[in-house]
Amino acid sequence: MFGDDTRRPQGREIYDDYAALWHLESIGVLGLLRDGPAPCKGRKSRVAVIDTSVAVDHPCLVPAIARDLAIDFFSNRLGAFPCHPGDHRLTLDLPNLATTVPDDLPETRALLGELVDRLSPGAIAHVNGVAPATSPDFSNHGTAIAGLVGARPALVEIAAEYRGAGAQALSVPLPYAGVDPFCELVPISTNFDTDPEMLILAFLYAEIIGADVVLLPRSIPDPGRIVPELASVDLDGEDLGSLATQVEIPPRERALWDELARLIVAVSMRRPVICAAGNSQESGGIYPANLASEHNGVIAVGAANAKGMVAGYSQVAGATLLAPSNDAETFDRVSVRLDEQQARFADRLCPPHNDNRKFSHFEIVSTDVPGRHGYSYSPYASDEPPEGLREFGSYFCRFGGSSAASAIVAGFVSLGRSLGEIEPCADGPAVRNWLLSRCVSIDTDEGSFLYPSWTGKVSFPDLYGL
Repeated sequence: MFGDDTRRPQGREIYDDYAALWHLESIGVLGLLRDGPAPCKGRKSRVAVIDTSVAVDHPCLVPAIARDLAIDFFSNRLGAFPCHPGDHRLTLDLPNLATTVPDDLPETRALLGELVDRLSPGAIAHVNGVAPATSPDFSNHGTAIAGLVGARPALVEIAAEYRGAGAQALSVPLPYAGVDPFCELVPISTNFDTDPEMLILAFLYAEIIGADVVLLPRSIPDPGRIVPELASVDLDGEDLGSLATQVEIPPRERALWDELARLIVAVSMRRPVICAAGNSQESGGIYPANLASEHNGVIAVGAANAKGMVAGYSQVAGATLLAPSNDAETFDRVSVRLDEQQARFADRLCPPHNDNRKFSHFEIVSTDVPGRHGYSYSPYASDEPPEGLREFGSYFCRFGGSSAASAIVAGFVSLGRSLGEIEPCADGPAVRNWLLSRCVSIDTDEGSFLYPSWTGKVSFPDLYGL
């Protein structure tokens, strides 16, 4: 209820407006980008994104995507190239084909040999006529991640036929930017099956292309790694961890899972591997974020909301740092954090304001699959026209989680590369140390955490009522 008005609003809840790029301002890069700094000379910072596929034709992503290098391991064991016709012959710029990173990993070394053969000049982009599995149906998450890292503002045209009789074409600005709009993005798409070979090949490919940053904004469902808490739960003399193992893992597959963990750490010693820390308050973070340590270049990223509080689904323990993201309600023995607006409109009891002061309704806005797919749907049932916009509401979406936070950190590190703040020869641990030097410490009653800041200051826009 608001004042004496006891009428319940119809439709969506009413919240205060907020700037779509608040997360860029919070980490101190919005002003930097607005002033237009010139990136350093030489090769652009290259970010390998191991995730779902990406809507590469999104106007804000077209200049960012390295189309020749985009690869899909979903449709083909050794990869297919979604941006090439099936009979296209490959001529790739691969600076690190002779990598020695898997030298002490026998199964991985054998896979590297197969992958190098697959990438040899003259190889066909699509194997056996099988098209890459990069349909817009699969591209929601990867498109949002790509936008947060490296989207560029765009000027696009709504064709006259979509504006009504007698109307003229209209140029529409899409003033959206990722944290590093100077970088190039290499989508490395995978599925979510528990396939260690595919993930090993994805990390090997990121190594082969000489990525400056490797981003994994998801978990890896390693069947040999259970949630740590399960092992301590006793059920009639047996620990829950052993009961959770449903089938025996074949020896080669077990070896591959073991080598994958070692490969991730080995890759991180050469280039930073940035991982989402999880959305369920996992102790120590999800795998492989929980491989992060001060001795390697794996960076585990948790989430903070727009009030500078730990997001309701995140935690501090196990995270290298927290970065901007959305929030979630909590109602348990540890904390009560409810969305007061939603509580009022849902006719549910809302605790006193002081109990809910940590909740923020601010979300992250990012790029989305245009048209009828994606998180934000188009009002049209058909696919987008080949040229020009028909509508632009579906080109952006609300996003969040530690996935969004990890993408923002990947963009932050990439920006350091693009602007020459990070030495070209810096390895993964050195980049991690640079990132930590660009963080500020924030103290809350949920613990202290590090938060990225280009300027040494932070700005949290949703502080009303605190």
